[in-house]
Amino acid sequence: MMRKSWYRRLLFSYFPIFMLTVSILIFLSFLIVNEISRNETGKANRITTGFVLDSVEKSLTKVEMDVLSEAETNKSYSSFLNGQAQSGSTMLYGLVGSLRALKDNHELVHSVYIYRTKDHTVLTRSGLQDASTFGDYPYIEQALRSEDRQWSPVREWTEPGTHTSERVISMHKRLPLPFGGQGLLVINIGVYPLQQMIGQMTNPTVSYLVINDASGQTIYPAASGTKDAVKAEDGQQLTHLMSPRLGWSFESGIRAGQLFEWVSVISYVWIVVGLAVVILAVIYIIYVTRRNYRPIQLMMQRIQQLPSRPGEENNKDELWMIDHALQSLIRQTIDYEQQEHANILIRRRQLFLDLMEGTGTETVELRLNDLSPFADGGKRGVTLVYAVMVVELHDLDLPQTADGSRRLEDHGGEDQRLSLSLLGVVQELAATYGWQGWAEWMSRKRISILLRKEVDDGEGLLGVKLQEMAQTGCEWLHGHLGVQLTIGIGGQIHELAHVQDSYRSAISALRYRLTLGVRDIVTSEQVPQADDIPLYSYLPLISETIRSFRLASHDWRVQLEGLFGAMETDKLKDGDILTVMQWLQELLEREMREMKDVSGALDRYFNGPEAERWKSEVESASSLAVMHTLMLEHMTTVYRTYVAASETKSYRAMVSEMKQYIEEHYTNPDLSLNHLSERFDVSPKYASHLFKTEFDMKFVDFLTRLRMNHAQQMLCNTTETVQHIATQVGYANSITFGRVFKRVVGVTPGDYRKLRLKPEDSLTGGAL
Repeated sequence: MMRKSWYRRLLFSYFPIFMLTVSILIFLSFLIVNEISRNETGKANRITTGFVLDSVEKSLTKVEMDVLSEAETNKSYSSFLNGQAQSGSTMLYGLVGSLRALKDNHELVHSVYIYRTKDHTVLTRSGLQDASTFGDYPYIEQALRSEDRQWSPVREWTEPGTHTSERVISMHKRLPLPFGGQGLLVINIGVYPLQQMIGQMTNPTVSYLVINDASGQTIYPAASGTKDAVKAEDGQQLTHLMSPRLGWSFESGIRAGQLFEWVSVISYVWIVVGLAVVILAVIYIIYVTRRNYRPIQLMMQRIQQLPSRPGEENNKDELWMIDHALQSLIRQTIDYEQQEHANILIRRRQLFLDLMEGTGTETVELRLNDLSPFADGGKRGVTLVYAVMVVELHDLDLPQTADGSRRLEDHGGEDQRLSLSLLGVVQELAATYGWQGWAEWMSRKRISILLRKEVDDGEGLLGVKLQEMAQTGCEWLHGHLGVQLTIGIGGQIHELAHVQDSYRSAISALRYRLTLGVRDIVTSEQVPQADDIPLYSYLPLISETIRSFRLASHDWRVQLEGLFGAMETDKLKDGDILTVMQWLQELLEREMREMKDVSGALDRYFNGPEAERWKSEVESASSLAVMHTLMLEHMTTVYRTYVAASETKSYRAMVSEMKQYIEEHYTNPDLSLNHLSERFDVSPKYASHLFKTEFDMKFVDFLTRLRMNHAQQMLCNTTETVQHIATQVGYANSITFGRVFKRVVGVTPGDYRKLRLKPEDSLTGGAL
């Protein structure tokens, strides 16, 4: 009798998942309840603490405002500070009454007194006394030195005439308000009534509140402790607030043992939900187990119908019997596949290589029929056309065999899937366009495809369809697999013996991808038939381009464009183009290094990561136009740095030459910024910038000052006419000269000559 141990194993196999589910539910329930309770408790605690803070600030602010309002509106305060209110006067009694009223009207106020600087006396609600005998005189001395007008830290106050002390916080204001120097008004707030007020706003049985002043002294709870006061160590801190006005810190939290008392109610709900989930899970597990066991039961019935071998036991459980039957089936299948397909991939690949190399052509037909590499097998009695397409992949790194070739069976993981995807896409794409495709890896980054089709179109139309198929493949592979590739299409042939010719023409087409490629597809018909052009013929073009670059002539861009145009016209091979680019880069680097003054500024363009990136981008360019753009962008960047460095080194010398030229030709009426720009081959705007930078004045102001200085000397030292002097300093007529002279010097040329000819005049050699 067969034991149903498989049923029990299948049933118990669900229990780890069941236990994990229950554990997660319980954990999540407590986690959620704890988080909710903590957030809500923290929010309530933060609101309560904020209310206490606002209440304390408002109470102290009200006391401060009432006292200051009384001091500002009561004229007796000013009279006392001026010395008018003396001991025994009615005004003094009234002022004492005002201080007592301020104390009586505010529960928080401990005392208020006034210090008069004039005679160092203090007025309290008890009367007038000398400051030196006043018990709070140390605080007065500190207040006179301090500019801090905030509430002080907690301090001890000793009542005059007694030895008892009380804790107070104090604020002082200079009188008369707001910043007078005749005295001080001191307000003392008792800490005890402040503690009583705060205690009425808190519930110490649930939460605690600790208030410290700026110096760290405890304001609440009382230092000696109260009956219901709770300290920070008695609970968990949830809120920490700072009072910007008082400088106090408010720390509050929930009293230990009280935080989660109400959570039990919510926990019961989660327990009920958890039990319901467990019951449903048990029912579902039993149902799934019974349903999953039915196929096993049917399978066992079929296995038991097979004739048993001698020596086999029939009382084994289901698992053993199924495993035994599967092992026998797998063993037989493996033996059969090994006999039928031992070397089929290797033989098929070898046949493909023989076709591409043109070897073993006498047995090609037989081997082709035997291996059937094409999807429809071998065709007979039909005129066929063949073509070879070579696909070269870029930015792809797959493992390769020891001989440099590729084999699908050697790939693993992502590499194998990508390789199979590429071959599968190529063959399916060929079938879409009516071709039978056979693809194999030829090298590390190259796939060759042998295409076959019945002759039903003209050869020209077939070539167009091949290009369309190649273009579709490029776009699909780039869009779906992110693979960049170049395709070379060989010529069409009608016999397998000539497949090697189509393969060679496809390989040749890949060598002209940069100049002939249209969307990365090159056909054998586009390959030039003329002899190769010697590369040394491009050296003059390269030398002329670098020479213009070094001379800072804008013609180098035109010459660079001509260089690329010549390579495109001559249809150079890709390798030859890269060689020309290497010559161009090396010559540019050598020329720039010879420029000692600017070589340091240009070093990063020829050494380091930026130089390597530039060379890599040029070498991996997809077309000649892209290569031209990359070279132009990089050389433009180098050119701008080169010109900027050159101008920085030589602009001071240029400014000096300009200054000397102006001093020698200031008599020329046509001297202007345009004249200087033509003379020194710089723009007028740049010439103006140089003058502004070097002399801190505009060119016009520099020239006018120079001309006026010479005109003043000629007016003082010669008897020439004003008209003659005007022409000698660069003005066409005396009217313009006189207007400019008066604007700069302050008087007309004639008056200036008269003033300068009078020896006794004090203006001689002065401002004029």
